Amino acid sequence: MKIKLKDIVKIQRLEMEIFEEEDRDCPNNRIIRNKEGSIFKTLNKITMNWDEREKIMDCIYKNILNTKDLADELKVLGYEVIE
Repeated sequence: MKIKLKDIVKIQRLEMEIFEEEDRDCPNNRIIRNKEGSIFKTLNKITMNWDEREKIMDCIYKNILNTKDLADELKVLGYEVIE
């Protein structure tokens, strides 16, 4: 299965923004829900299989700051990362 690098980077960026918002003294839950919805839509473009989405998200959480290691780990799981 092929995954576009721009989708992975988008999910990483949104996860970091969610983390920053949750770290505030008074987080805005509307912003968090919108970003989570955007992540869900991006994952829907990649695959509709819930188990596959969980594997992808686990890889992203483990390598949130390092895109190269993330691409390598996705390749190990059987995905092809394309530009």
